Amino acid sequence: MLRILKIPELFWVVLAIPAIAMIIGFVKDPVTAFDLVHPSGEFSVRLMIVAMMVSPLRAILGRRGWLDWLLSRRRALGVAACGYGVLHLAFYLYDMGDWAMIAEEALIFSIWTGYLALIIFIAMALTSNNAAQRALRANWKRLQRLVYPAALLIALHWFYVDGEWKGIAVHFVPLLVLETARIILMFKRRSARRATQAMTR
Repeated sequence: MLRILKIPELFWVVLAIPAIAMIIGFVKDPVTAFDLVHPSGEFSVRLMIVAMMVSPLRAILGRRGWLDWLLSRRRALGVAACGYGVLHLAFYLYDMGDWAMIAEEALIFSIWTGYLALIIFIAMALTSNNAAQRALRANWKRLQRLVYPAALLIALHWFYVDGEWKGIAVHFVPLLVLETARIILMFKRRSARRATQAMTR
């Protein structure tokens, strides 16, 4: 299966399958827009989290074939996460159907956090290419690190819109555990290097 998914175009098709199914369902019955708001948002979050998990997993486990495979597709996962975020917004806007109400809701904390996270996603997606990386140089990494505040904004958006924490915990706790473990491991390795350097002096 992994050999088949090594074909970049096929991997994009796999990422797009849920979106295609949602769009087909919407075209057949536009009333379903309300029902598609949440799942499109969830797919965006899941793809973002998978992309974010690659670095801490590599720091903890070292190089693994499947992690190298994920790393080479991290940009695709991030761009797809942005795409599902745009789809999430499109379904929301259609379901609302009233621009005055949409503008009014945009000022509410639970809504503008989602807008801001999506703006960050779009900026990251537009620069997820080698040309942008060369042009931005050191600023490219700084821009990509905005995924962390974006993830926080998404968690807040989800919590304040849905009013529940179980779904958020299922999605975000594994990422939080991995990032915490990576930070602890990083400090341990730094301490070990300093101890080794002190012994050799």
